[in-house]
Parts: sequence; C-alpha cells; structure tokens
Amino acid sequence: MNKAVLKAVLRRNKWFAGLSPSLADNILRLGRIRNADNSLIYSASDSRDGLIALVSGQVRLTSFSLSGNPSFLLISSPGSWIGVTSALDGRPYGYDAFAIGKAVLFHVSQERFEALINESNEYYSAFVRMVCDHLRVSMQNLIILRNRRPLHRLAQELQRLAESHGRQTKKGLVIDLRLSQEDLAVMIGVGRQTINRLLKSLEQDGIATAKYASVTIHDLEAIERLSSSDPVES
Repeated sequence: MNKAVLKAVLRRNKWFAGLSPSLADNILRLGRIRNADNSLIYSASDSRDGLIALVSGQVRLTSFSLSGNPSFLLISSPGSWIGVTSALDGRPYGYDAFAIGKAVLFHVSQERFEALINESNEYYSAFVRMVCDHLRVSMQNLIILRNRRPLHRLAQELQRLAESHGRQTKKGLVIDLRLSQEDLAVMIGVGRQTINRLLKSLEQDGIATAKYASVTIHDLEAIERLSSSDPVES
C-alpha cells in the first residue's frame, strides 16, 4: 500500500494526527499490512501481539459474559487502533476482534513495538496517551449508558455509525454493517423487546427503517436532534 495513502487513513485518528513526525514515521516504517476476510483477528484470551490499526473494512470488537451472551459490542472504523493495552501490560486482550468481510490491517509486531517505546520516554508516553484517550471515551460512554434514555442512546449510536460507516442512497443513509437488532441492543445496553420497540418508533416517525443486518436513516437531522436533545443528567 502507498505510504501516503496509509498515512492519510491513520491520520483520521486524532491520536495519530497529533504525534511528532518522527514517531509517526517510525510507526509507519515498523508496521506491516495484513489482510483479513471474515476471520478472527484475535480472541479475548490470546496473548499480546503488538498493535493493530484498521486501514479499510470493519472490525467487530466483542466481549462475552460468563453465560456466553455478548456484553459489549463496538464496530471499529478505519484509522482506529486496537490492542494497545495488552501491548503495554502484557495481559490478554479481553475481547474478540473479528474482521467483518474484507479488512486491511496495519500491524506493528510486539517485538517492534517494544523496541520503539524503549527508544525514548516521549514515544512511551505517546502510547500511554492513547490508552488514556480510550479510557476517557469508555467512561463517557458508561455515563451516557447509565443516564440517558434508551431512545436517545440509540439515536446517538446510529449517528456515530452513520458518520463512520454510512452510505448515501436514494432511500437515505444506509448503515450496512451486518448488525442485527440484538447487536444494537447490546451496543446501547437494552433488551431485545426494548430495541424492537425503539426501532418501530423510529420507523413510524419516518426517521429510520431497520431491516435484517442494516439500518436506513431517512431523516438524519431528526437523529441528530434526538441524539443531542436529552442531555446527560448530573
């Protein structure tokens, strides 16, 4: 892959875009392109194997409860990084990463990653900042999950997915990520009956239509209003 194209994709991520030129160039030099096609990239119990950035396609991150039910679900978009926590602390990943369809990955091996962060405190600190960014986003999502109404949480998630993965068609903005209603329920922390009711409400109001494995947003402005009209309670 052309280095300029790869760099442009990775710079969609605010963390990578804010790196010093020397560190960014070193990362690009040390990494290698990998391809995945409807396959497991790593499982929750796997040992660390460096860092991975998504260049194109989609990666589903999932963790499961003791009963075997999914308890967390996130769809990564191009430019996002995964695996950094394990690369730093040496513990297993804690969640599965699965390529949905064809995906192009940029992989920095564990050996090369360790050599890089041992070069300087600046380089090590940069990856600690990435972990802090991930933690901050996780805490914000937890606050939203605990304090916002389900309809507004759904609207916020649909808005996020539309911005990252939406495809404009005559009927509206299509989010075609092979997401079932159960997947959406896990993503916003509700049950199957609740997500069914919420999606029917959006359909009746002409805002969005859910079909098997896809959602079409007919009125993005309405989704944006719902997403921002119910502020987090203090």
